[in-house]
Amino acid sequence: MNHVPAASAVENPQDASQLKTLSILHYVFAALYLLPLLVAFLYVFMGVAILKGGIHSQPGDEVGGWVLIGFAVALFLVAIIGGGLTFIAARRLSQRRSRTLCMVVACISCLSVPLGTALGVFSLIVLSRPSVKALFGER
Repeated sequence: MNHVPAASAVENPQDASQLKTLSILHYVFAALYLLPLLVAFLYVFMGVAILKGGIHSQPGDEVGGWVLIGFAVALFLVAIIGGGLTFIAARRLSQRRSRTLCMVVACISCLSVPLGTALGVFSLIVLSRPSVKALFGER
């Protein structure tokens, strides 16, 4: 279901263009968030190989295998959660819904230096404008 902005909100072409650009950039950033999944699978493979004794492992190397698997699980969770939230924010930006969610994701994106910081700061600047707030149906 599409969200219809308030009738008093007149769409500024510059705001519409910047929201579309932000949406596209958030989709790209979500894809970049998911790239570490490839590394996570590699770490799982290496960890399992160490546990099975396949990579020139010595007795007592099991701890290293479990550390690699644990690191892979943590990397997997960060990638899925971060990529998923960024994807949802991209969708919401294009629909002009959930401005607060988009701002929270922009703040979280600022932690990913340098690309995420640039995207997050630009997103916060655009989403803070009164004219953009009106497009999202807020006062």
